[in-house]
Amino acid sequence: MTDWLILAGCFVIAFTAWLLDDKVRGAAADACLAAFVAEDRNSAVVEPHVVERLGPLALGVLNGQDHWAVQQGVVARLVAAGALHRTSPDRSGQKRWMSGGRLPEDADDFERELWTEALPPHVRDPARSPGQSRGEYLWEMRAPNAWRQMGAVESRLAREGFTRPRFETVPGLPLLWGRWSAIAAAAAVPAVTVLLLDHAWVRAGLAFVIGAMALRKVFPDGPTMPRHLPTVTGKGEAVLRTARERHAELDPATRPATEPYDQGQVRMAVALFGSAVLYRVDDRIMADWFRPEPEFVDGPGD
Repeated sequence: MTDWLILAGCFVIAFTAWLLDDKVRGAAADACLAAFVAEDRNSAVVEPHVVERLGPLALGVLNGQDHWAVQQGVVARLVAAGALHRTSPDRSGQKRWMSGGRLPEDADDFERELWTEALPPHVRDPARSPGQSRGEYLWEMRAPNAWRQMGAVESRLAREGFTRPRFETVPGLPLLWGRWSAIAAAAAVPAVTVLLLDHAWVRAGLAFVIGAMALRKVFPDGPTMPRHLPTVTGKGEAVLRTARERHAELDPATRPATEPYDQGQVRMAVALFGSAVLYRVDDRIMADWFRPEPEFVDGPGD
C-alpha cells in the first residue's frame, strides 16, 4: 500500500509542477504579447487620406465583417437609393426583394452584381416570361464575384500593413526553464530509490517515467505557451479609430432617430457601426435577412 502512495504522491507532485510552470510561462507569454501589441500600436502612423482611399468595403473587412455582413451594407445602400425594394410591402412574413429604379452611378461591382441578381428574370433573360418576375429572397441573393472582390481587398490590406496572417505567433517568446518541474524531477529520485529497494519494479518504472517527463518539462526546446497576434495590426486599428472619429455622426447610437441616412452614407455607416444601421434604413431588411427555420408539424405516423 505504501508503494502505491509513493507513486501517487510522485504523480501529484509532477502534475502540480507542470501546472505551475505552465502558469508562469503563460504569464510571460501574455506579457510578451501585450508588449508587442502596445509597441505596434504606438508606432502606427496613418495618413489623413487613408480612410477615403480604403472605402467602406475595405473598412468593413478590416472591422471583421464577413461576406454576409459586407453584403448587408450593399443591400442597405441599394434600398436607400431606391434601387431595391420589397415586393409586398403591406404583407407580413418574409418577402422577396426586387431591383427597381436606377442603379447609382457611383455603384461598385459588388452593388452592381447584387442589383443585377435582383432584377426581374425576364429583364436579365429576355427569353423568360414576365410572369416569373418574383424577385429574390435576401438570403438567396448572391454577388457572383463577391469572394474574389473580398479576397483582393484582404490581400491589399495585408500588403499595406493593415492586417497580418491568421495564427501568426508573437516573435521572441521567452524560453523559460521549469523551476517547479525541476523540483518534481528531483523528488522522483528518492521515490524511485525507495520503490527499487522495496522490489516494486513496475511502480519504480512508472515513477521513473514520471520523473523523466518532469525533467523534459524543465528545458523546453521551444515556446511552450504560444500566443497568436491579432489579425488587425496597430496600423489597421488606427485606421478604424480614425474612420469612426471622422464619421461619428453616422453612429446609430448617437444619431437622432429623425435624421435619415443619405444613400452615400449607408455603406460607410454599416462598415463602421454594424447592422444596427439597417434598422434606420428599413427595418424589414433584417426581418427578411435570415433563412426562415422550417416548421415541423406533427401528423399521423410521426
